[in-house]
Parts: sequence; C-alpha cells; structure tokens
Amino acid sequence: MIEFSLSHRPPMQWLALRLSLAAAAAALADWLFVDRAAVGLSLALFLGAIGLLTIVANPVRANMRLRSVAAAAFILALLAIMEDISWLSFLVATGATLMFAQVMTFGGGGVWPSQLRRACSLPFVGPFWLIGDVLRARRLSRSRRKTIRPVGTLVAWIAPVGLFLIFLSLFAAANPVIDEWVRLLDPRRGFELISTMRILFWMMIACLIWPLAHLRRPRKRPQRSSPASASQRDDGALLGADAVLRSLLLFNALFALQTSLDVAYLWGGLTLPHGLTYAAYAHHGAYPLLATAVLAAGFVLIAMRPGGPAERSRHIKPLVLIFVAQNFMLVLSSMFRTGLYVDAYSLSKLRLAALIWMGLVAVGLMLITIQIATKKTNKWLLDANALAAAATLYLCCFLNFPHLVATYNVTHCAETSGSGPALDVDYLLSLGPQAIPAYERYVRLYAERTGRRPPREEVFARSSTIADIDWRSWTFRGWRLKRYFDTNPQGATPTSDDASGK
Repeated sequence: MIEFSLSHRPPMQWLALRLSLAAAAAALADWLFVDRAAVGLSLALFLGAIGLLTIVANPVRANMRLRSVAAAAFILALLAIMEDISWLSFLVATGATLMFAQVMTFGGGGVWPSQLRRACSLPFVGPFWLIGDVLRARRLSRSRRKTIRPVGTLVAWIAPVGLFLIFLSLFAAANPVIDEWVRLLDPRRGFELISTMRILFWMMIACLIWPLAHLRRPRKRPQRSSPASASQRDDGALLGADAVLRSLLLFNALFALQTSLDVAYLWGGLTLPHGLTYAAYAHHGAYPLLATAVLAAGFVLIAMRPGGPAERSRHIKPLVLIFVAQNFMLVLSSMFRTGLYVDAYSLSKLRLAALIWMGLVAVGLMLITIQIATKKTNKWLLDANALAAAATLYLCCFLNFPHLVATYNVTHCAETSGSGPALDVDYLLSLGPQAIPAYERYVRLYAERTGRRPPREEVFARSSTIADIDWRSWTFRGWRLKRYFDTNPQGATPTSDDASGK
C-alpha cells in the first residue's frame, strides 16, 4: 500500500499529494451535490470514494481478516444509505466511513469505544490539522535546505506545452469533434462557475476530508493507577454492600406492586377506577415505565460491578436476578400498554420507534442476566449491547416507517375494518409520498365496503412524484414507489358498481 509519510517523501511533495486528494474530493462533491435537488446514490458514491481515499493516502496496518470485516461493514452501511436518505441512514453510513478509515489505518488495537469517539471527532478537526500540516511541511522543507531552481523548472515546461498546443490546434482544424471540445474549454466559462458559495463549499469539503487524508496515530495517555484501598471502601459507603442489599429489597417490593397492578388490570381484566380507560391507563405508563427499566438496568450494573458488594454477599446476586426479571416484566408491560394505546388511537412513527426501543431494552436485560449467570466480564456486556444496538439501528434503516404506519392505520381503521379508531387523514398525508399506496388502498377498501368514495378524498401530485429522477437522487425506496406508480397509473379506482365517484 502506498504510504505518503513525511519521513519518506519531501515535505512539500507530501503536502501537494494530500492537497491534490482533498481537491479531487471537493471536485467530486461539487459534481455530485452542487445545484442538485436531492441526494441519494450520489452520497453513497461520495462516501465510497472517501473510503478509497483513506486507504490510498494512509498505510493499511489492519490484518487480512480485519480488512475483510471492515470492508464488508462499510459496504453494508453504503447499502443502507442507498435504500433511503434519512438522518439515521446518513449517521450510520458516515459513522461506518469514519470507523472504516480508523480500523484500516490503525488495525484493531485499542478498545472500540475510544476508536468510535476518535472517529466522531474527525469531522471537526480538519481546519486545525490542515493549517498545522501546512506549517509543519514548510518548516521541514526549510530545514532540509534543498536548493530548488524554479526558473529552470519552468523553462523545461515551455517546449512540451508549446508543442502540445500546436498539435492540439492542428487536430482541431482537422477534426470537427475535437474543435467542438476545444470551444467548450473556454476559460471564461470557468470564471462564470466560480462564486463565493462554491469557494466556501470547496473549502468546507477539503477541511472535512483532510483528517482522513492524514490520519494520525492517537497519543497514548498514561493510565492512572487507582489506590488499592479504593475498592475496599464499599462497606458502609453510598453504594456499599448494605446499601445495595437494602435497595434491592425495597426496589423488588415496589416493582412487585407495579407488576401486580399491571397483571390485574391489563392481563386479568380487573375493572379500572371510575373515569379511567384502558387507553389512558396505557398511555400514562408506557414511557415512564420504560425509563424506569433503563434506570434499573444501570443500578444493576453498579451493583454487579467487579470487586463490588455482590462478590462479598451471597444474598445480592439472587435479589439482582429477581430484580432483572421484574424489569423484564416491566418492559413487556410497557409494550402491552403501547399496544393498547395504538389500538385506541392508531399507530404513529414515534410509537413504532418506542416499541423498537422497548425491544432493545428487553434484549439488554436478557444480556445482563446472561452475564450474571455465566460470570462474563463487563466488556462482554458492553460489546454485546453495542452489537445489538448497531444491528437494530442498521435494520431500522431498511424499515419504511411511513409505509408501515400508513398501512397499519388503513388496515385497522373503522372505515375499512368496521372497528378501531377513525383514520387520521391529516396525519396520513403528513407521512409523505411513501404513504400514497396505503391511502389509495384505503380509498379502494372504503369503496368496496360502503359503495361510495370517502367523504374526504385527497388527490396527490403523482406527476411530480413519478417524474424521471436524476440518477444522483436515486434510492431503492424511491425506485419501488415509482414502480408502484407505473403499475397503478390511475391510482385508487372503485371496484364496486355503485362507487362511481359520488
């Protein structure tokens, strides 16, 4: 792998190579993003080019296995942003690009949280690194005291450039195609394209790219040794053995009360107090109970820390397992409450995201149980939870939330199924073009059931949605929607003889 290092190349040549890479990246970004209505495939191509830039400009120290894993993860992240452009897919793809650069350059040394933290800081240090590298290259170039004869160098270019221009003019006179190309190379057109905003855009891209063109090895910080007596001050302290044991007894009793009430009211069918509906009961408790479970999981980690009170008390570990089990029941109760609320008031993107988050918390609690039962380290727990969170976020990039929410609400609304909440048409319209297939299905089902069109029918601007999209803004999700429009050009059409547009 090519390595442009200060110790192997003249400083100014080293600087020129990296400035050339940054300028090429800025030119690519200009071509892909400037004066474009939207981004899509263009962003995936740009991030892919940045990934290639990092392995060209920096030495690759990762072993072959780590290279394969990093490359596979990088490609999967680019697929996520090709599926659809969203804040989540953008963060996933950008984070994967930065981590790919870190892992390929420095290998698998160090723990991944520090690598992730360093990768996240790279977009913000570009201007400082760029200025520092320019000054350093100039200083080293002067210190080497190499005599350079710029006049002789320029003279050596006169003959090649002059003959090149003569041959070019002759070819232009002989070939109309080359003549047309030469006319397009009018220097005045370049000045027309230059603007203040374009110059600022190029400078911004160059600053963002520079840290990836010159990745620096992180400095090793001296580890501070903690006093040996620090771990012995648990007894009688704020979170000592007595405090943890008493906390677990109180918490288990309180959580048992909450779990009993949920079992009685939600699963047992016990009548709620006067004036309180099941939907209101579910809505009031879903999110606070989820926050309670997350807080309780943090307490469990503190209680079961290495060298903590759990290792010196035989009563703490069973109480912790009971506490984790009750927290798991609490998460299930939160999910059930959210389901009741959705049945009463329909589904929304926020409620769907909350259900996914609840499932992730449940997985975390199960991992805590496995850690306690198998006596695994906290590092294992951190890695397992990070892997579960990363997999969840990645899969969410491929979930079409507007389509899922719209389809669910249309299927379970009173107008199409005869039961459930009334369809919130305003919210359905706010979900954007991905909700159009579900809305047109609603119109068809309403016509089949009632024999007439809905009382309020919206007409979508399909022409603007199915118009030919620039390849730069192409995504898999947009392509699937366009294919739906191509196969259903008339939109929602009534299937009943009486549904004739009344």
